[in-house]
Amino acid sequence: MIYQDRPIGQKAAKERFKRKQEKDKVREVTVTNLLQQFRDTLVEIEDQKKQDRKIMLEQQVMMIQQSQEKQELDRIEKEEQIMKMDISNLDPISAAYFQNRKLEIMQKRGFNF
Repeated sequence: MIYQDRPIGQKAAKERFKRKQEKDKVREVTVTNLLQQFRDTLVEIEDQKKQDRKIMLEQQVMMIQQSQEKQELDRIEKEEQIMKMDISNLDPISAAYFQNRKLEIMQKRGFNF
């Protein structure tokens, strides 16, 4: 029988330990990659949310502008109806009211009396 200085299997144990360390490194790299991908995905989602919010705000601004334009057109239309109104057949109080309204409209449009 040949006597050796080290126990049988020491080399195999070192190899197993070495392989385990390599696997741990691979797992660590894989986990790190997964975490980085997760972070990247979160950043993309946040960017998309920001873009969606920006688009929604722009749409709201457009809707508000359209609403204001519609209100302005309605106001102008009502003023035109008042300006075209024949006040000769109205009672004196109503005639005075509409005459004053016509003067107000004319002043808004830049005519001074």
